[in-house]
Amino acid sequence: MMDVTDDSVPVAELIATVKEAIKVANVSSTDADRDLRVSSVSLTLNVVATRSYGGGVDFRVPVIGMQVKLGTKLTKQDTHKIDINLVPPDLRGGNELRDGELEWTLVDAINTIRAAVASAATGDDPFLLNESSVDISFAVTAEGTISLGIDGGLSNEVTHTLSLGLIPV
Repeated sequence: MMDVTDDSVPVAELIATVKEAIKVANVSSTDADRDLRVSSVSLTLNVVATRSYGGGVDFRVPVIGMQVKLGTKLTKQDTHKIDINLVPPDLRGGNELRDGELEWTLVDAINTIRAAVASAATGDDPFLLNESSVDISFAVTAEGTISLGIDGGLSNEVTHTLSLGLIPV
């Protein structure tokens, strides 16, 4: 779980959580002959600007239901957008990563998507997969976990987007 203070999480902590989830979803002892790999990662965060202790500005990721003013919920208009584009390292031959606190919600979502995309290139009349992309919308809870909005949606919450490019190995 991420460390939530003042109804928000440090940007660097959320980025580290997402990177770890992608690594774990992409490296598994059972996936030695994996059919897909992540070719690109784009993370779009809607962050709030706060005053840091030194008088500067700090950008933080809001949690679900964060209050900006007395009794007023944070809206997307109160946020600033940060786009981060990453290319994962080649993880062939790496060790399976299973220690520490991990965001299993993202790992499960990525694994489910990988299986669905891989199935497009199978069957009686298979097509060859060139590339695929997927966007996962998520929010951070007050407990420091990730919510995909499965239980009740995220329609009025500040959400973030994890975009993955998937290509055949």
